[in-house]
Amino acid sequence: MRKLDARGLECPLPVVKTKELLKESSEAVEVVVDNETAVENLKKFAKVKGYDAISSKVNEDYTVVISSGEQVVEEKKADNILKGQIVVLSSDSLGSDKELGKILMKSFIFALTKQDAFPETIIFYNEGVKITTQESDTVNDLLFLESEGVEIVNCGTCLDFFKLKDDLKVGSITNMYDIVERMEKAEKVIKPN
Repeated sequence: MRKLDARGLECPLPVVKTKELLKESSEAVEVVVDNETAVENLKKFAKVKGYDAISSKVNEDYTVVISSGEQVVEEKKADNILKGQIVVLSSDSLGSDKELGKILMKSFIFALTKQDAFPETIIFYNEGVKITTQESDTVNDLLFLESEGVEIVNCGTCLDFFKLKDDLKVGSITNMYDIVERMEKAEKVIKPN
């Protein structure tokens, strides 16, 4: 088993370096990191790529062992999901006027719930993560979309920056590497900000 000491590396470097090692050989990789966000990012990376991931805490650090396993079978998406379409929200408001922009953002997300088909994924980063961390009608709309099969993902670095990680109400935490990869592979990216 190969070992990677990724302590002190900023997101998304632990994932990038792990991916490089896995490309070189099918041998398992043991990654040591120093924060839970890195653990979650590595586990999400493993799931997307079809690898097995086992994590454990050792003293103040975390160990994630990633190995090739059975290929992950994608969950069956509902018929009302527009495969390959993602919505990217980098702000908690739309347009230049903050007060009006918050009203417009609430309306935009509500309007998504009323469409015949939903985007496959909604990505929140920068101030956009504030939307997924506040008790509101908008969070309830996002919970509805998630229940319909829409994947909601949030930038972990952004949640940490705004000290909102413990306040997350909807969706999962990811990293910028994953966000870029999703945007690159998407058939259609909608970014209304």
